[in-house]
Amino acid sequence: MIRFATRLPGRLQARRNFADVSVSIPIRKEVSLTERVALRAARKERGRKLLNPANTSESATAGGTYISSNALKYICYFIVVVPSGLFAWGYNDDDSPPAKFSEYIGLTGFISNYTDEVCKPTHEKLLPDWNQMPNVPHDIPIPHTLVLDLEETLVSSTWSRKHGWRHAKRPGVDKFLHKMAQYYEIVLYSPSIDAIADPVVTSLDKSVCIMHRLYRDSCHFKNGHYIKDLNKLNRNVNRMILLDDDLEAAQFNPDNLIRVKAYEDPTDRADNTLERITPFLVELARKGHSDIPVILSQYRGMDADQIADEYDRRIHDLKSSRFENPSMLGGLVNNSRSAASSMPVPEMTPVAEEEFRPPQQQQLTAKDLVGGDLTPTGSGGMVQWMNRRAKEKEEQSMRKMEKWNEIMLKKQQERQAAEQKAAQ
Repeated sequence: MIRFATRLPGRLQARRNFADVSVSIPIRKEVSLTERVALRAARKERGRKLLNPANTSESATAGGTYISSNALKYICYFIVVVPSGLFAWGYNDDDSPPAKFSEYIGLTGFISNYTDEVCKPTHEKLLPDWNQMPNVPHDIPIPHTLVLDLEETLVSSTWSRKHGWRHAKRPGVDKFLHKMAQYYEIVLYSPSIDAIADPVVTSLDKSVCIMHRLYRDSCHFKNGHYIKDLNKLNRNVNRMILLDDDLEAAQFNPDNLIRVKAYEDPTDRADNTLERITPFLVELARKGHSDIPVILSQYRGMDADQIADEYDRRIHDLKSSRFENPSMLGGLVNNSRSAASSMPVPEMTPVAEEEFRPPQQQQLTAKDLVGGDLTPTGSGGMVQWMNRRAKEKEEQSMRKMEKWNEIMLKKQQERQAAEQKAAQ
């Protein structure tokens, strides 16, 4: 038994004696020189057997069971390298034997279903039902839906070491949102994280023109892209328009896309894409077209600026053709003058030019401007519906007044008949 002393820290060490603590420590056995040499030789033999390539069998020693390095290498090769190579082969080639075998045993379907569940949007209905939305009258019809992207469509985001993230609004975005809010139910659909993008949207839309905000958890992740699934917006897909700069974001609904050029330079204040595409979008909503993909198919392959150019060209061509065609406008001054040489001399005094009034030009229709043989259905834009609603209320009040007059007239006739009968 050996007795140890524990020292107290500080000045108490000099004032107090060591405290006795009893600790039981086994006494080490003395090893002779001959035994020491034998133990060293045994350790060398175990190391030689472990590192010897020729010895692949298990060797039982005092320290336990050992496996040679070559065996360990082959085990790692067959456990890690071979399965990884087969997986890569089957993943890149659907017709490869590993891919077919995986499909046969059901592993491909299991992995596909699991990844789809993880990559799908969080909810089946990303937007609430129209009749369940707050602050919206239940009798108002559902307008067209305009889905807008955020990054490089409405704003341009830049990062610097000095300022961090900064966002610049695209020229004309405020006027564009105010105008579209009169005709569309606006939905912002962005692949950004909501904690980052939501403050930007709040600062961008101070007038609250955007009715719904959807972010990354509402997108479908597939092949490295965040896809906007319009089928889950709980609205009629044929009455939706997607405004985005990324073609991959519209993989599920490419016919509803109007592609805009990416706004990447915040110093470019001459950009007028939103201003130019506004008349086209307004015309679609005003006439209440119920098959937007069919209309946009006429402009397939064009971006927003090219669609605006084509829209302006059609308007110009229609105006020119109607101005020059007498059958459409009942004859104009130019056609009358061109045909004057072939007509006989008039017998009556000609009318002065200032007294001549050509007929007014016929109003262009949405079919002529947008194109396609489509019959407008639905209620049109929000403004048009409000006007029709006011007109219906006025007609209803007039009918009530007429009915009231009829009832009062009938009562008056009955009273007069009763007075005449009583006088007789």
